[in-house]
Amino acid sequence: MLLVSVQSKELRISTNSIVFQKLALVLLRTLFLIAAIATITLNVTSASAQTQISQGSASIAEAEQIERVFLSGLQDLQRGNTDAAITKFSSILADNPNLVRVRLELGLAYYLSRQWNRARNEFFTALSGDLPDSVRNKVLGLIREIDARRGFDWDFSIGVANVGDQREYDTDEIILDFPNGNLPFSFNREKSSEIGLRATGSANFRKPVKWKLLGADTVAFASLSFDVTEARASSYDDYILGTRFGLRMLTQNTTASIGPLVSTRLLGGNVFENRIALQAAIERRNQRGASFFAILSGTRLHNPTSSSLDGDEIGAEIGVRRSLGGKGLVGASFLFQDKSVEDNLENFIRQRFTIFGQVDVQGGFTLRPSVFAEQKRFKTPSALFTGNPNEKTFGGSLRVEKNDLFFGNGFSPFLLLAYRRTKSGIDAFSFKESEFELGIERRF
Repeated sequence: MLLVSVQSKELRISTNSIVFQKLALVLLRTLFLIAAIATITLNVTSASAQTQISQGSASIAEAEQIERVFLSGLQDLQRGNTDAAITKFSSILADNPNLVRVRLELGLAYYLSRQWNRARNEFFTALSGDLPDSVRNKVLGLIREIDARRGFDWDFSIGVANVGDQREYDTDEIILDFPNGNLPFSFNREKSSEIGLRATGSANFRKPVKWKLLGADTVAFASLSFDVTEARASSYDDYILGTRFGLRMLTQNTTASIGPLVSTRLLGGNVFENRIALQAAIERRNQRGASFFAILSGTRLHNPTSSSLDGDEIGAEIGVRRSLGGKGLVGASFLFQDKSVEDNLENFIRQRFTIFGQVDVQGGFTLRPSVFAEQKRFKTPSALFTGNPNEKTFGGSLRVEKNDLFFGNGFSPFLLLAYRRTKSGIDAFSFKESEFELGIERRF
């Protein structure tokens, strides 16, 4: 019995020893696993921390670089070197279009370099940014000073564009209604197209006058403008030359003007149309970057090629626009045009609704999209038409400007694309048309 008892005890001890060894082995394996997981976690944490430190260092380095360029641009402004300041501020906004302070300094640089339109645009865009009221009032004051400016300034752009007959008509055949029945006819339309050279520009002069109109400060202005297209075939040459002069009335938030506008158009080297108009315009602005504008004009038309194109035209346009986020704007306008001449195809009423915008994006690009819907109603359609010639048109355009790239004496590149589709009750008057222009424009 004692032997059996001893043997039983030894068996229990042996069994317990085996169990203990297994438990120890499991425990060791668990400890190794925990250690391995801890090592991996530490490595991942270390790598993540290094990444965050690296990203933080990059952000700090980028901020320091922006500050260096910005301060250098401010020094250029103080020294009167506006061209260098424009280049530096534009380079910052190319990657950071939301920096309203930089946009304000860019507007000031344009202002000091007498690039009034660009300065006005930058100031108006900045109004929707996060600005104190005192700064907003200062910006509105600068816009007023731009409208009241004195002296001479000029704008110019040049590029290549498609010229000639760009319209692709649905058909060249038209059915006319005669007493003896309907007869088909075909239009002999030119369908050639080529690349030409287009140049636009203006020269402007303004001078304040001592007396006031309706309690507002008054400025006398005069301007000359041109829009010239030169093609390889002289029949596609298209020149528009114009002049405008008058008076401009100014308050802190309002700009109004009135004066005659005279223009002439030459096609293929021959005078096609002369216009003498009286035009009045007004714009009302507020501190938040919103504005209302309106233009009203009455025009006398004279066409040396045909007396049936002589007549009158009344035009009116009203619209609103709003700057957004300190880096863009959006707006809408409605246009009404009533043209009265003897020619059946030029005697019409036109109505157009347009939505337009502007936004600065990374890469130094400014995008200016526009879409419109238009309706043209002919007041005296020919009795020979078998259908309704009235037209409905939809179209749009996109202008892309590269703001941080300069050529020669302050010129930057741009690209313009446009498309329109017109549907008429007569297929021979339905068409689609596309345009493009690639060129450079003066910035400073």
